[in-house]
Amino acid sequence: MDTSTPIALPLSAQGYAAANEAFRQCWAADRDQVLSCLRAHLPTPSAHGLDILGIGVGDGSFDLQIIDCLQQHLGDMPMCYVALDPNEAQLRGFQANLARSPRPTVQFSFIAQPAEAYQPERQFDLIHFIHSLYHMPDHEQQLILGAYSRLRPGGRLLIALSSEQGGIYQMMQRHWGEIDYSFFTHGLFGHESLMDILNREGIRYEAARFPDVAIDVSACFQPGSALGQQLLDFIMQADMQRAPAELREHVLDTLHQLSYERGGRRWLAHPSGVFVASAPLG
Repeated sequence: MDTSTPIALPLSAQGYAAANEAFRQCWAADRDQVLSCLRAHLPTPSAHGLDILGIGVGDGSFDLQIIDCLQQHLGDMPMCYVALDPNEAQLRGFQANLARSPRPTVQFSFIAQPAEAYQPERQFDLIHFIHSLYHMPDHEQQLILGAYSRLRPGGRLLIALSSEQGGIYQMMQRHWGEIDYSFFTHGLFGHESLMDILNREGIRYEAARFPDVAIDVSACFQPGSALGQQLLDFIMQADMQRAPAELREHVLDTLHQLSYERGGRRWLAHPSGVFVASAPLG
C-alpha cells in the first residue's frame, strides 16, 4: 500500500484505557516476577512509614498488589502513595478500584500530569515505573536519573520493561512507515536501552529477565471481537478501528507472521525484564 504519508491514528484517553485493559486480559504477565523482585529488595521504611511514587500507574490494579506485598512483609505501617499518570480516565479507574478495595492505612494522592512535569519536593522510599517508560519518549533518561536522585537512603527504584526485541516493538517497526509514530522521537525504549543508561551512569542494579512472557493474540483474528479490536489497538499503539481496511489487513497479516500457535491459541512473544536500583544507605 502507499506509505508515502504515515497515517495518524492517536488513541483517546478512553480508547487507551480500553486497549490497556484488553492487553492485561491477554498478557501472560510478569506481575508475579515483579513482586518477587520487590520482596527480594524491600525498601527501608523511615520513622513515619513509607513514601511511594508510582509513575504511569494506569488504573492502579497492580499498585494495589504492590501495597499488599509491602504490608505483608513490612507490616501494616502508614504509607503515602503518590499515583502519577497523565490519563485521567486511567486515574478514575484507579480510584474506582480503590473504592471497591480500600486501603485505610494508605494516604493516596492522584496527580494527572505527565511525568516530566512532576517536580516533587520530598524524597521517596520506593519509586516505580511498571511498564510505563514506553509512554514517555524523549524523557526516559531524565526521568530515570531524576527518580534515582529522589530516593531516600535504602530506597528502591523498581522498573519493569519489555525487550526491544518483543512482539509489540516488532509490529510497530514493521509498520513505521504506514502509521505515524512521530511521538516516539528516538525509537522504542526497552530494557536494553535502560541498561545502557544505568551502565553509562554507573548506577548499580539487579536485573531479572523473563523470555517466556507472551501475549495471547487469538482474539485479534476473530471477526467482530471487541477484545480483539482493543488488543490490536494496544499492540499497535494506534486506533486501528479508524484505520483503512487495507492497512488493518496488512497489520493482521504481520501479526499472523510474527505470532505462533500453542495449545490452540496464537501467541506473540514479548519478553520482559525487571530492574532494581538501590540508593546507598548513607
